[in-house]
Amino acid sequence: MRKSILIGCIFASIIAGISIGIFAHKYNDTVMEQAMLEETENVNKYIEKNANIIETMTNKEKTSPNAKIVYETFYTGCNHMSTLEEDIEVEDVNQPEDYFKIKYNDWDVKNFSENKVELYKEAEGICDKHYVVKEADGYVAVYTLDSDGNQNLKEVTDILTTYLPEEDINLLEKGITANGDNELARIISDYE
Repeated sequence: MRKSILIGCIFASIIAGISIGIFAHKYNDTVMEQAMLEETENVNKYIEKNANIIETMTNKEKTSPNAKIVYETFYTGCNHMSTLEEDIEVEDVNQPEDYFKIKYNDWDVKNFSENKVELYKEAEGICDKHYVVKEADGYVAVYTLDSDGNQNLKEVTDILTTYLPEEDINLLEKGITANGDNELARIISDYE
């Protein structure tokens, strides 16, 4: 009888183990299926949410045929800003901002719109708006100054120095510096 009880217990243990294994396996499969379904739903939601967010080149702002390109150069030697505005070149029409960053890689794109591209850079030395007004061959002449202080003849006016007062002639022999076009025009007009 002891043997039959022992065999019954062993048999019951085996059946219980198999039942628990089957239950655990089915439970694990159910949990795994549920996790996979949730992950699939999350991926589908993400795709649906972001499916319409496709960036295209047509959405980017581009330059128009009437656009202007503005070149701003700040000179560290004189702390002056030089600005030059030009009509856009034909090959630059209908181009996005990235195009200008590549084409003008030694400039910073300061502002970009369809009507204006503003480029900026800093340069060592002084700008080309520094002048010396002097006497040259009996006339009032204008010289530009470069970064090294060299004077280069810009123009000779039609103002004769022979009719100027002695004090003005002495100033012109030394040279009168002018910073900017307005100051140059004022100095020249004083001798006319």
